[in-house]
Amino acid sequence: MGPRFKLRTLGIAAGGALVIALSTGAGKPQDNTTYSFVLTNMAMAFYRGDEKIDCPEGRSHTVREAFLATQSAAERERLLKPENSVEFERKYKGDFVNGPGGRNICTDSAYFDTPDRALQKTVQSKIGPGIDLDGATAGQTAPGTCAHESFTSPTGEAGVDNQFFRAVACNTAWRGASTGQGDFAGGFYFTTSPAVVLVRDVQSWTDDPHVEVIIAASRDKPMLDADQKTVPGSSMTVLDNPRYRNVLNGRIEHGVLTTEPANLVLPYAWVGASGGELLLNHIRLRLRLMPDGGLQGQAGAYQPIDNALAVPHVGGPGVASVAGLECASVRKTLRVLADGDRDPKTGQCASVSIGMNFGAAPAFVFDKGVLAGSPGGGAIRQAQR
Repeated sequence: MGPRFKLRTLGIAAGGALVIALSTGAGKPQDNTTYSFVLTNMAMAFYRGDEKIDCPEGRSHTVREAFLATQSAAERERLLKPENSVEFERKYKGDFVNGPGGRNICTDSAYFDTPDRALQKTVQSKIGPGIDLDGATAGQTAPGTCAHESFTSPTGEAGVDNQFFRAVACNTAWRGASTGQGDFAGGFYFTTSPAVVLVRDVQSWTDDPHVEVIIAASRDKPMLDADQKTVPGSSMTVLDNPRYRNVLNGRIEHGVLTTEPANLVLPYAWVGASGGELLLNHIRLRLRLMPDGGLQGQAGAYQPIDNALAVPHVGGPGVASVAGLECASVRKTLRVLADGDRDPKTGQCASVSIGMNFGAAPAFVFDKGVLAGSPGGGAIRQAQR
């Protein structure tokens, strides 16, 4: 068997593990202090509280409502008559959404981000998901950031920075129509744009003053079950591209792995075959090793404004006309609320804080043909004893 042979089962017997490890020609893992995973989820965290408290002014406007607001009272009355429904739909789904030169309100939302564009109705609750990114005390502004109000997390943590949530939490596309979350509240699932996680130099998952976390793109897709969920035990190969190899320094205290800020770049297929990159500046992770061998926790970062809207940008006019998302208004609101990567010359911030859930399943990870890590940190090495 050649070096591309795949380890496909996590629950293999110890003797079988040894045979497979030797048959790959991949060599031994570096040591039993490296734990390896396949990234399964880094989706936006959303908190849904009492809507009367969260959104006392109601929901943010849709494309339909935004168009009607530009019309006189008499014209609104005329367009809303049943006999004028075809004209009405053509005007707000076509004329209002599209602009000169083939531009549209979602793909080219910066072009439509004009002074007269209405802002979104921001969430008014003091509770929001995420983590403290800037470490600023109340009433102070941290270096490199712009002034903003912090949230308290649902578990009581103060100083949470999540301006993205503030901007979209009253928009039906994220909040959902009645119960549950909207279509845009998820995202950042890594089945088509796979990535792996290595946690290296782990001496103890209780307390360890220094560990290294590597998040890198992979050229292999993980195994999926019938529900398209990642199955533990996939064999993954690290993509040989330094741009997509992100190294974070961290520590473990009382069973919680926390990393220092670092920039992260990963390739990500936003919609179908459309490509792009996920950009998360100054990302922090707060994770626990779970009994099933996976990682679960939170991530927080500052995301460049247009990168944060990459999915509706790729979706284009269909996002506006079908989902009713007024992308230019969302972009303008994010621009106004942006709190990260402050330009010292202009004083403007270029990115917006965001809180995310984080999940990773145990996996075998190969780096340049060598087994860099395995589930449990030393499953194959233990079998060699």
